[in-house]
Amino acid sequence: MDPHDAAPSELPPFELSVDLPAGRVCVAGELDREQAPLVLDALAALSDSPGARWTLDARRVTFCDAEGLRVLVTAHRRAFSRGKELAVLPSPCMHRLVLMVGLDQLLRVPPASAAVLADVAASRRTVRTLASVREHRHPATTPPPEESTG
Repeated sequence: MDPHDAAPSELPPFELSVDLPAGRVCVAGELDREQAPLVLDALAALSDSPGARWTLDARRVTFCDAEGLRVLVTAHRRAFSRGKELAVLPSPCMHRLVLMVGLDQLLRVPPASAAVLADVAASRRTVRTLASVREHRHPATTPPPEESTG
């Protein structure tokens, strides 16, 4: 059988579990606009957990978009408003995003692996290069200096 004739691979299933005594929510699969409300509901359930820390275990997240990042910020705010600390255990793809947008300054995340840091550095170089090309093609214009009437 030709491998090109095989059926397209399916996306990993979305999984969500809550462990109230441990104050932990585990997420697997895609964390996007469709799944975000489910994750926020699961995190809201942690309000009844006895510990001082909530943990969002996202080590098995395979994709995260802007809505997934919003979940992290919202979860942090909810935890803080209840006197709790939020610890996020991100997957490599999520860790890259957290670092790229600076959420590591807000969230408690473990140190990134060397591979994640290298990816982030490469992405930042690409962004700087693209910005430089754009500026070269479309330089900012400055208005001419005003003449003094004297």
